[in-house]
Amino acid sequence: MNSFWRRYLNPRLVGILGEFGYLEPTPIQVEAIPRVLSGVHVLITAPTGSGKTEAAIFPIMSKILSEGLTSGVAVIYITPARALNRDVNIRLREIASRLGITTAVRHGDTPESERRRQVREPPLILITTPETLQVILTMRNMRRALRNVKWVVIDELHELMNDERGAQLSIALERLVNITGEYQRIGLSATIGNTELASQFLAGIGRPVEVVSADVSREVEISVEYPETTEEDVGLAEELNTLPETAARLRRITEIINNHRTTLVFTNTREEAELLGHRLGRVLGDNAVGVYHGSLDREEREELEEGLRNGRIRAVVTTSSLELGIDIGHIDAVIQYSSPRQVTKLIQRVGRSGHRLGRRAVGYVITRDTDDYLESLVIARRALNNELEREVEYHKKALDVLHHQIAGIVIETKIEGRALTINEILNTVRKAHPYRELTPEELLEVLKFMESSRFIRINEDGTITPRRGLHRYYFENISMIPDQKHYRARDMVTNRVIGELDEEFVETTETGTQVILAGRPWRIISTDHEKGEVVLEPLNQVLNAVPTWVGEEIPVPTEVAQETCQLRQELISAVNNGQETTGIFINYPANQTPTDVIEELGQQAKTEVTKFTDTVTIEWRGRDAVIHACLGTKGNQALAIYLARYISQRYRVVATYVTDPYRVLITTPISIPPQAITEALNQSPDYVEEELREAVRGTRLYKYRFIHVARRFGILPKESVDVNIERLAAALRDTVVDKEITREILTEKINPTPLRQLINSIKKGKTTIRIIKAEQYTPIAQHIINQASKIDAAVQGIPTTTILQLLKKRIEEREVTLLCLNCGWHTTMKVKYIPEQVKCPRCRMRQIAVLKYGENPAKTYEITRKARRNQRLTREEQEKWQELTQTALAVLQYGKKAIIALAAHGVGPTTAIRKVLPKAKTEQELYQQILEAERQYQKTKPFWNE
Repeated sequence: MNSFWRRYLNPRLVGILGEFGYLEPTPIQVEAIPRVLSGVHVLITAPTGSGKTEAAIFPIMSKILSEGLTSGVAVIYITPARALNRDVNIRLREIASRLGITTAVRHGDTPESERRRQVREPPLILITTPETLQVILTMRNMRRALRNVKWVVIDELHELMNDERGAQLSIALERLVNITGEYQRIGLSATIGNTELASQFLAGIGRPVEVVSADVSREVEISVEYPETTEEDVGLAEELNTLPETAARLRRITEIINNHRTTLVFTNTREEAELLGHRLGRVLGDNAVGVYHGSLDREEREELEEGLRNGRIRAVVTTSSLELGIDIGHIDAVIQYSSPRQVTKLIQRVGRSGHRLGRRAVGYVITRDTDDYLESLVIARRALNNELEREVEYHKKALDVLHHQIAGIVIETKIEGRALTINEILNTVRKAHPYRELTPEELLEVLKFMESSRFIRINEDGTITPRRGLHRYYFENISMIPDQKHYRARDMVTNRVIGELDEEFVETTETGTQVILAGRPWRIISTDHEKGEVVLEPLNQVLNAVPTWVGEEIPVPTEVAQETCQLRQELISAVNNGQETTGIFINYPANQTPTDVIEELGQQAKTEVTKFTDTVTIEWRGRDAVIHACLGTKGNQALAIYLARYISQRYRVVATYVTDPYRVLITTPISIPPQAITEALNQSPDYVEEELREAVRGTRLYKYRFIHVARRFGILPKESVDVNIERLAAALRDTVVDKEITREILTEKINPTPLRQLINSIKKGKTTIRIIKAEQYTPIAQHIINQASKIDAAVQGIPTTTILQLLKKRIEEREVTLLCLNCGWHTTMKVKYIPEQVKCPRCRMRQIAVLKYGENPAKTYEITRKARRNQRLTREEQEKWQELTQTALAVLQYGKKAIIALAAHGVGPTTAIRKVLPKAKTEQELYQQILEAERQYQKTKPFWNE
């Protein structure tokens, strides 16, 4: 056995390591194990597959054996995902059991019987999630077991420090200190650029951390490709009903998969994963390709994980779900479909291939357009040079998290039967790094808000006691992950569900917006929040459709955007001067010089827009303008929101915007002078930032976030509730709720820092503003005009004739009930079987009424008989009799056309007689009028009492 194991680890552990394949320590284990054994807090960073988990757990197991620990929970191993919980337990359980060290997994899916067993017999190593830790901290029996905790290991630290779960965990770790005293903290992270911040997050305030990283000599190969169309791709495109450009990418992906045993294909969104997986399945066979993302059931995810491990599945298309260190067996290659958007994303994903020390990691980036290609080259170059982003979505002083953690602390002190003071809360919370700058005034503001919500009582002596409802609030809000509701998207024409839309997208998109879903363009007609349904109308042309995945897209950091702009500028300059571009590409992992990219840059070189690094160029066309600014995704969001507010206030118009990492498109209903944008960019940085904060409150995103933040504060229940959000938000203006919503948006969605830097650069004369009056936009500007082209499908409108055919097919399949008002004869049949001339087969009369779906014809005929005998009718019966005679009149006058119209959604006899039938000279005109009537019905449906 290796001398390193014998030198540092307990003999009992050393004796069995060889049986499990651990013959030699990895470089990171050599560096980390002595530091862990020394008892210092340690942050271990190394690529995926380098043995970080064992670097932390082997020395801990060794100490458990050496110290003879046998009772209580000695180790808490925290992972951000349940799948990682399962994986870590599988890997450690066999070794631990051979040593007599008990392990257990506890999370939301853990059966109740297993939870009770853990209370009776606490495991020495408890593997859990941040959310479940929140639960066990407030359990009387588990708190007794937690008094023995000596080590806490936090896996995938970079995932947790990047959202509010991390802020929540940071305080929970301090609450654990209150139970067990100080313990050793060990953080594991595969890819992280800001190790200083990560160390501070891990340890909290006043605890030094040693960072251990190893230059693991894994050969990494990354190839950025731009597949160009061949004749073969044209045929494949027809077969798959897509574009030749898309077919070219599918062909190349298929070639890569066929050249490897197992391949992971990463996309940036769930929708892209489903679409790409479906198409690859058609090419390679459905059994060879799987799709894996967080929305799948647990059983299905586990089946796919096992399929990868045993080689049954050759390729899995996935989102970020498989970035983490789940053991999925050996992966030969990784394909990133379109730009990974961030360096850490690419490193983490490519690192899943050759997932063993000494094996080569192989990654391919398949790109789609010029932006995508240049951005991917920049990210790949940075990845190969280990230039990671330092920018982190670090949640400082998240007030909703603080509100929830105070509730936990109050509950804990109640369990212990002692008084809780404000100073005690402040001392606990400020040890957590995200809250190190929390002031007593800010804490008191949150406490006062909790008291006004009747969750706590602040007593005259300054102590805090719980009130009824606090326990329920705490346990209902354990998770900081918003409950993302999904809306069914229904095709108005066929009445079929065509997909799902996320709540954030629905809440931040106006009725009438054109969107892309399932590879086709649609217009939002109406939204039914109670049913969780959005009604869409298919379009026969694409104008400015919005991809449905914009809201969930990974943001491009500012530094990546700036280098991409620099690369674009150098290439345009070379083309302009007739120089070769190969010398520029040589610094990047490009295996080709794509003809399409060079042609576009050549066209751009002929325009006035050729500088992007120290110039903000505005292409102005009166009612719209494209502003070229390389601020990245969140920076340009800040720029757009600020400019829209500035213009809207000064010209009394509603300015709208679209952004990408490299440009902003501003649109106004009237022509505005381009100097308005120049004026806006010449304001003081403080003014710009204040206006930006005010502008955030006016966004639909604020309204959407208000719902989630209000739930976390316990103001709104978890389930949907009919409440006037605007009125409630106005009432809570300038409270902790309002402050938290703004803070969240400015952390996660909008970054004011690049905007402030741009304003300062303009003030100092380092950046110039240039206005170009354009008849038509330049090729580079066209990228944001044609955002819909980013959807990888045949984004073509459905011809009007096809829409009408689908509508006809739906109506013909619908069943209607016909009733003779003369004799009471009735029948129910599909519309397509009804003859052109309609009359009663019993009495031969043509007074045929059309009943609503589900109406009882016998009972309805009784109303007819009473009316004919001049008997007294109730108000409801009078309305029904009027409706029956109207439908009968329509059938008498128009025949089967009337029945077709009345079988449509929301088309009653009045609409049919006045608006639909008189304009329908031909069958096509009939269905055109029905389509328009259904569209109006869907728009006005919320105002009708149905």
